[in-house]
Amino acid sequence: MAIEGNFKQISPLLLEVVIQDLYVLELYLAAKETLEIEEIEYLFTYLEYQGFDDILDNILANDVWKIGRLDIDIHWHAMHYLLTENSSSWEECNLPFVVTKEENKNCLLINGVMGGQPIQETIGNMNFAPVKYLTQNETQEISEALHQISKKEFEFRYIEACKLNLNIYKALWDEDYEDYWYWFRCIAKYYEIAAEKERAMLLYLGCFHGIDFEWEDLSII
Repeated sequence: MAIEGNFKQISPLLLEVVIQDLYVLELYLAAKETLEIEEIEYLFTYLEYQGFDDILDNILANDVWKIGRLDIDIHWHAMHYLLTENSSSWEECNLPFVVTKEENKNCLLINGVMGGQPIQETIGNMNFAPVKYLTQNETQEISEALHQISKKEFEFRYIEACKLNLNIYKALWDEDYEDYWYWFRCIAKYYEIAAEKERAMLLYLGCFHGIDFEWEDLSII
C-alpha cells in the first residue's frame, strides 16, 4: 500500500480546536462535503463540553467543513526535496524555516510539503506519521513564494535532483519532469486558494480513498 501525501485547508479557528483535540481532528480529516446531522448534533454538545462554546457557530459552519483535500499521491517526499533541497523523513524534518533564500543559488527554499509544527496528539496516534500544521500567515507566505518559481527554474531543480541519486520515497526518475510540474502547480494553486480565503493548512500522510472528498482543479490538467 502506497503512502500518500495530503494537504487540507482549515479555518484558523478550527485549527485551534484540532491542535488540542484528536477526536475533532480525525473527524475533520475524514469529513465529507458536509457532516451528517447526527454528527453535527453530537459535535455541538462535545465541543460545548470541551469549552469551545464561544466559537461554536464559526467552527461548525457548513462551509468550514466543506473543503476538499489535495492528494499528491506518492510524490510528497520528492516534492519536498524539489522545494527544499532536504531529503529528511517526515518525522525527522524539522527545518528552521517556512520560506528562506538559498544565497549560493539565489533560489527560494519552501517548506510547504513537510513543514509546520506537528500536532502533539497525533505523535504515535496516526497510522503513518504525525499531522503537521501551518498557520494562516505561514500559508500566505508559502503561497507567495510558490508563485515566484517559474517552469524553467522548476525543471532545473528536477534535473539537478535526478543527478544526485537521492534516498527519496519513490525515486524522482520513476516519473518524468512534466508529472512533477503538474503536482507543483496543484500545490501552488491549492495554497493560493487557501491564502485567498485566509485559511491555515494541515499536512499529513495516509490513504483516504472513499472516506472523504478530494479537491480538483480541472484548469491545471
